[in-house]
Amino acid sequence: MSHIYLYERKQRRMAMTLLFNMGALFLMYVSARMYIEPSAAREQLFYWINIAFPLVELCLFFAALFFWIRNRTFKIAVDSDRFEMADPIFETASFSVLVSEIVEIKQTYQNHVDFSTIMMYMRSGEKIQISKNYRYDLGKLYAALAAANSSIRLPEHALRFKQK
Repeated sequence: MSHIYLYERKQRRMAMTLLFNMGALFLMYVSARMYIEPSAAREQLFYWINIAFPLVELCLFFAALFFWIRNRTFKIAVDSDRFEMADPIFETASFSVLVSEIVEIKQTYQNHVDFSTIMMYMRSGEKIQISKNYRYDLGKLYAALAAANSSIRLPEHALRFKQK
């Protein structure tokens, strides 16, 4: 099958990002220990940090270990007939639809909750949310969808979201 657009990302890459975040958090902890002036407020702050820091580090480590072992693949693919998304974290968000059934894709942003969504509207009236949890290129995705079906109404610009 020849893909017009294909994006794949393994979960091991996410595990590496989490391990990097563990290191960054440790450096921030050490820096705070070195540079915050001694005081009663510092002691109270570090009382709570000494509880939270190991818990956060453990959570990050176990999440990284989970993703490293699991190592599933996030995939977005567009070919001449189908548009599919397989999300290993939120499997209920995965879908595979005929490109000919897609009517429109809308991007919206809700300022009061700082939340953006990408919704795909189908001929049947069904609405499907497209995940933006990964760093795929929306411009290339929209260009591939336009190449597969030129009648799809797409956002004017891939990086601009209309305020709701």
